[in-house]
Amino acid sequence: MDEVVQALSDIVKMNTVNGDEKKVADYIAALLAKHGIDSKLIEYAPGRVSLVAEIGDGHGPVVGFDGHADVVALGDAAKWKVDALSATIQNNLMLGRGTSDMKSGLIAGVWAMIHLHDQHVPLHGTLRFMATVGEEYGQYGAKQLGEAGYAKDLDTLIVGEPSGAAKQLLMQKQIQYMLQIDQASAQQLSDANQTNEQHFIELAHKGSLTYTVHSKGVAAHSSMPEIGKNAITPLMAFYQKEEAYFASIKDYRNPVLGPVTPVVTMVKGGEQINTVPASADLSVKIRTIPELPNADITVAIKQIIADLNEQGANLSLDILSDLRPMHTMADTELVQAAKEIGEDALEQKLPLIGVPGGTDASSFLAFNPDIDVIVFGPGNITAHQVNEYVDLDMYHRFITIYEKLITRLLK
Repeated sequence: MDEVVQALSDIVKMNTVNGDEKKVADYIAALLAKHGIDSKLIEYAPGRVSLVAEIGDGHGPVVGFDGHADVVALGDAAKWKVDALSATIQNNLMLGRGTSDMKSGLIAGVWAMIHLHDQHVPLHGTLRFMATVGEEYGQYGAKQLGEAGYAKDLDTLIVGEPSGAAKQLLMQKQIQYMLQIDQASAQQLSDANQTNEQHFIELAHKGSLTYTVHSKGVAAHSSMPEIGKNAITPLMAFYQKEEAYFASIKDYRNPVLGPVTPVVTMVKGGEQINTVPASADLSVKIRTIPELPNADITVAIKQIIADLNEQGANLSLDILSDLRPMHTMADTELVQAAKEIGEDALEQKLPLIGVPGGTDASSFLAFNPDIDVIVFGPGNITAHQVNEYVDLDMYHRFITIYEKLITRLLK
């Protein structure tokens, strides 16, 4: 097993489900130190540590590389072909939780940095490598690094999240819909691909706004509702006004990401069937686009609540997350360089796409909205699934891609 695969195997075997990222940060710090690269460990909470390391002459642009060390839950052990933390290799695929999302992308960025440093490649500017905590649930590490100033001078950001799918999936209608291509175009894309996996350059992703509206009432026996105040009634009024607002924004559209996507995801109220409910809650997840800022949506929701409260309701708003969308123009140096270098290294055409899910980029952009960003890395759509895997051939190729891309951006 070569050293780059060994390092990936080592960190996949570390259980970082929703925490304990310090183990990965310590490993990366030791690996970088072995090659003479200093790093800084930044604690978010006990056992949760992000890492920042830099190389370059400091006289030019700042290129960021971002990856997260946390992973989602292991899933049903009975459905895994192998132990979820075993990093088992079969047919040149490494199986295990986090292989795709996104320990392969994370450690590929580490090896790109090491190779550039060891080969004394001149970098006129700064390469800033960032390994974060808590991306899967709140982007805690990215927010902390942003607050500490690590985003303010970034010119570009490469997010090493998985950007691929097994090539045969191009023939599936849902993949064609995502790519906005027909069957014939999908076949052409497949025919031009000399590998087992099709990748994409994600130059846009939606943001999200997640909130809960709380309604307070007064409990009473159901036989005497007049002495109570039903918390569900004003919440229903809010729902109707919110639906009218959602209908009013349906024509906002991004050319890559499409429309705003609001969904009411949870409704809770009451304690038992013979009691007037004293409380009720309604929760919403909105996938947002640059054309309608999260802040504008928040103002509209707050206004609905204020209007209803003036009429006697007792509603309050709890914003659970506020992550901005990302859209980098296709003609930027970052996108064009990634496409040219990536197509050569991966032996395939690389469509430029937008996706509904978010990344750490949202949190970095909150502190510096002028960063050009791409999401591009080893791994595939088995992320978060049982039998998650990474193609080790792609893992090796992406190390090369990152080396060449960083060299181009810091020439």
